[in-house]
Amino acid sequence: MRVRGKKVAFTLAEVLITLGIIGFVSAITLPAVIANITERVNSERQANIAQKVTQAMEQMRAHGLLNTQYASTDAFVDELQKYLKIAKRCDSEHIADCWPTAKVTTGDGQEFEVSKAKKGANLNRSNNKTNNVGLVLADGASLIMTYNENGGTLDVGDPVSAMKKSLPVGGGKMKEFPYSTSVAGSIDFVMDVNGGKGPNSETIGDKYYDIRSFNGAQFAKGMVCDFEVGNLCVKNLGTTYSRIDTSKDKTYDSDCYSQCSLNYWAGAKKACADIGMTLASLSDLTTIYDAKGTNSKVPRKGDFWSSNGADHSTAMVKRFNTGEEFKELRDAQDNMALCVGNE
Repeated sequence: MRVRGKKVAFTLAEVLITLGIIGFVSAITLPAVIANITERVNSERQANIAQKVTQAMEQMRAHGLLNTQYASTDAFVDELQKYLKIAKRCDSEHIADCWPTAKVTTGDGQEFEVSKAKKGANLNRSNNKTNNVGLVLADGASLIMTYNENGGTLDVGDPVSAMKKSLPVGGGKMKEFPYSTSVAGSIDFVMDVNGGKGPNSETIGDKYYDIRSFNGAQFAKGMVCDFEVGNLCVKNLGTTYSRIDTSKDKTYDSDCYSQCSLNYWAGAKKACADIGMTLASLSDLTTIYDAKGTNSKVPRKGDFWSSNGADHSTAMVKRFNTGEEFKELRDAQDNMALCVGNE
């Protein structure tokens, strides 16, 4: 550079100041740029995984394999894997072997051990009661899947509607992606879209991370415990359950005489089953009662149904005031219910 015949150059100080300004601006803007790119890539992968599963189920429908209900997630995946490229499959007891990290952060900011994601209830899908199945797809994506055996059937000629999904693409912007169709309505799953690179977290608030859900599945404490005693997850329903007419529905009480057709005991058993748990047995109730001294969340009083029938019209009840156990007519009102599951 010349000024009136003289050579002019930047001084070292000017160069350093300029570089410093560039570095400062970069330090401020670059993380945001990277975050925006990451968010967009994660959403594209989510949509891609959803489409792959949906396309596999479309092929199942074309072969008449969705016109019947499956008894379990395992039975469903037996057919699905014929149309979906799967690198690895894990049963519920080894579910963590198909997930890139041992723990994840849930949508409420809590830490969750992936090995506990064994049933639909552990994916916040209480109606899906069979054991979950872990999958690693050929492209490296990790899924934990649960099948809703009550999700209905779909025959070859039945109408199917397409579904789009609005996902974040960075900078606070959303984009509508081709996503799935109604053919995939009976399946729920969580997916890790970046192979465990982090932050290994579900959506928190309105911030999307790398663990995404399909049809609403999310990692959950499982049976949504009110408290834990040893390996028992315990949910206190109190008296919020409804009675069942066992003259019409014998699913939860098949041996009751006619005098207990309006049956609160069976209603308590059904209410626990509806959230993927079971009514506490007399042994479970004793274990829970014995923890009163060390666990402040254990009920201090009240009469609680056990799952143990006594004869054709009564069931065993435990009184938490005293520890007493006694028979109670199955149509008795006001007994409470504790649901349990193994964590």
